[in-house]
Amino acid sequence: MLEFRKQEPYSLRTRPDIVESEYDFRQNLDISDVNGVLFNVLASRNSSTLAEYDAVWWRENRVCFLEYKDSTAAYRRMNAKRAQQVQDTSRNLARTYGFLEFNYSLVVKGLEAKTTKGSVAVIPLEDLSSYRPEFTSAHVELDFIDKLTDKYSREQNPVELERESVIADISKLKEMFEQQL
Repeated sequence: MLEFRKQEPYSLRTRPDIVESEYDFRQNLDISDVNGVLFNVLASRNSSTLAEYDAVWWRENRVCFLEYKDSTAAYRRMNAKRAQQVQDTSRNLARTYGFLEFNYSLVVKGLEAKTTKGSVAVIPLEDLSSYRPEFTSAHVELDFIDKLTDKYSREQNPVELERESVIADISKLKEMFEQQL
């Protein structure tokens, strides 16, 4: 077993066992151009398991968290709220371990077409070998700064600078930073 601790509340541990149903997943996973990969990863916060990933791979400043469901029935049992919670955990882990961008996706055996569960990408196992994830920022504050920059610098339909609006935007950004401390 391998354990990574970067910052106290979060840790990543690998499980040494390989579930037989995951062989197809590993066979289809293309890891030819990644810097590293871990299989069977348990993500914990303060010793409480938050998520379990079947693979975590990274390249440069990007990390991808993959969860495998060996049947469409197992996929249907996972509700959209849980998928969103795991995606949020993935974002927090990416931030904690110093990655700028992340992706969390579900891979489902027997699924016929790519879909989503909430905002999480769900792909068929057969598409995994050619899958190129869409990465998003692990830092929501930077996304918000980009949004504000676009809002205040656009040429068409320019925003009138009002003191209250600017203060509200800066206060919201401050709250976002404080939540991460």
